[in-house]
Amino acid sequence: MSGKRYRELVELVERCMDFQQWGFIRTYSSSTSISFPYVIYDSEWCRVKFLHYGGDYPGQWSEMNVYYGRLHAENEEDLMIWNDEVCWCWHNTNRYALKFLDGLSPKEIVEGKKELHVMRKFRKSKIGKTVSGPEWTARKHMAFWNYYGQRLFELFDLRRPELWEQYRSFLTQVSIVEDENNKKNKIPPIKFPGHPEIYEVC
Repeated sequence: MSGKRYRELVELVERCMDFQQWGFIRTYSSSTSISFPYVIYDSEWCRVKFLHYGGDYPGQWSEMNVYYGRLHAENEEDLMIWNDEVCWCWHNTNRYALKFLDGLSPKEIVEGKKELHVMRKFRKSKIGKTVSGPEWTARKHMAFWNYYGQRLFELFDLRRPELWEQYRSFLTQVSIVEDENNKKNKIPPIKFPGHPEIYEVC
């Protein structure tokens, strides 16, 4: 099943994403024998990983996650050593990066009351209303590419260290606000052993 699912993954993302327009080429494919197959595409700015999971049995849910990384991101690991620190090298842009690009404040992010304009527009679009599952996720990221363009990719560009440091500082402020909010609401902190903080990124 995994080999078939891998082929379906590649066919789907190459049908939905305009890799040629943005200069992405396929550079790495996971083994077809693993449970959650994925494929990575690189451009001069960054890397993008499409990971498929679920759907092993009839009627079981099937979904896809999309992660962005800088050009030094590991093919097979989510964490890596950077400047002698363990850091996240693959990033879910929906959670923080797009909100950073949109100029939301750390307080607005923690409160979670503001939906991204691009996300709201996509949900109301014909495609957003008619497709589902992995295709919905792929089409959503194509909408991100069309909306943010090179701004999104440049955030991860190793040639823009000053922008990345602004983003790291932003994540630090988000973490501070999250901790303050949790203390105010008496929510115990959730810390996983060996997991870096949200601002420990590379």
